Amino acid sequence: MTCGLCLWVEMPASLKAIHGWAAPVTTIEITLPDALAAEASGAGLLAPEAIERLLRDKLASDRVVRLQDARAALAADPPEALTRQEINDEISSYRKDQRLAAGS
Repeated sequence: MTCGLCLWVEMPASLKAIHGWAAPVTTIEITLPDALAAEASGAGLLAPEAIERLLRDKLASDRVVRLQDARAALAADPPEALTRQEINDEISSYRKDQRLAAGS
């Protein structure tokens, strides 16, 4: 049987002020084995600032992996190149749409 520690983490007001968060923050609950919770707590990893940093680092790392995957897919099957005229047509069409949206 695994014993666990339930931990509620809510962003402190000091971090809300630093990041300019006016909206409510999400409170999360995690369950960890006691030994892991004690070790993580001792290392300062359960502090809201540390958890935020861990999450942001992981999300950034995941974005890099997705970008690398997309680049590899494009390299394996590159799209057909547009001609200069096709590029100019696309630009003209975009500009026309922008003018219409602006009401001019």
